[in-house]
Amino acid sequence: MHKRTAVIAAVAVVAVGGGVAYAAWSSTGTGSGKVASTQEIASTITPVDGSGGLYPGRTVSFQVTINNPNAYPVRVTGISAGASDLVGGCAAGTVTSPAVTNPTGTITTGQSGTYTLQATMSTTATNECKAQTFTLPLTATLESAA
Repeated sequence: MHKRTAVIAAVAVVAVGGGVAYAAWSSTGTGSGKVASTQEIASTITPVDGSGGLYPGRTVSFQVTINNPNAYPVRVTGISAGASDLVGGCAAGTVTSPAVTNPTGTITTGQSGTYTLQATMSTTATNECKAQTFTLPLTATLESAA
């Protein structure tokens, strides 16, 4: 009988201990986390070279570099058309460059990409356009490529 009492006592201890563990309190928590997005930094376009050889009606290639100062990679989705300003008596718009859509390549963070464009001198260019350097204002459109 002594053995039976010990077994019953052991079962009672386990049952009570289990009850204590089951009676442990639980709870939930609420609140919020906070993150912020980055602000884009405008890229710049700079000429690589000043290709020569223009004359009335001729088209030449020229290159520009577009930089990526952002903390994420970007893809150039387009480069605007460009038209020259008045220079040395040569009429504004004498040299033009067509828009480029979806040029290839991704520009990684802090790097630059080089793009080849075309420029054409108008067939109506006057003598004032000889030996001039033409600047074509351009705008690049970029999107994140992350």
